[in-house]
Amino acid sequence: HRVQLNTGISLPTGEIDERGNTPAGQNMKLPYPMQLGSGTFDLRPGVTYAGQTSAVSWGAQVVGTIRLGENDNDYSLGDRIDGTLWGAVPVSDWLSGSLRLAWQSWGDIDGRDADLNPMMVATADPSLRGGERYDLGVGFNLVIPEGMADGLRIAAEVLYPLEQQLDGPQLETDISYVIGAQMVF
Repeated sequence: HRVQLNTGISLPTGEIDERGNTPAGQNMKLPYPMQLGSGTFDLRPGVTYAGQTSAVSWGAQVVGTIRLGENDNDYSLGDRIDGTLWGAVPVSDWLSGSLRLAWQSWGDIDGRDADLNPMMVATADPSLRGGERYDLGVGFNLVIPEGMADGLRIAAEVLYPLEQQLDGPQLETDISYVIGAQMVF
């Protein structure tokens, strides 16, 4: 059994002033969901628990995103919390299968960008940006056998949405794919 405390900081590197041509006019500021960044420094605290026997491994993780202040456009995206429960069983010495239940919850936007008019487009309404969703993940982990690529692990997962509760006009997620590679030295 292991318990790990996580901490992190998200830096404001994404764009919050993207512009484009819309039905409302040329070179208009695009609504909140079309901006790639938050524009704020964010704290990323969390906790992870993992357990393992020779026949099965399992765990749980909760990670939050706490927005610190407002960005240059006088708003901050809603705080967020992500939780997950997982279990995995070995199929062979080099392959395991996994199941995962993931949960996400995020709040509405605090403040508002004065350049956006919610009367023109609903995605510019800061009170319609929150939501919650549940996903079921099915995946596998492949550990490359010694001598071929020592320390290499490949993982793939398909996430199926179980339930999505969106506060306003937001894009639903139909299915997600996660593929990763990890090298241990």
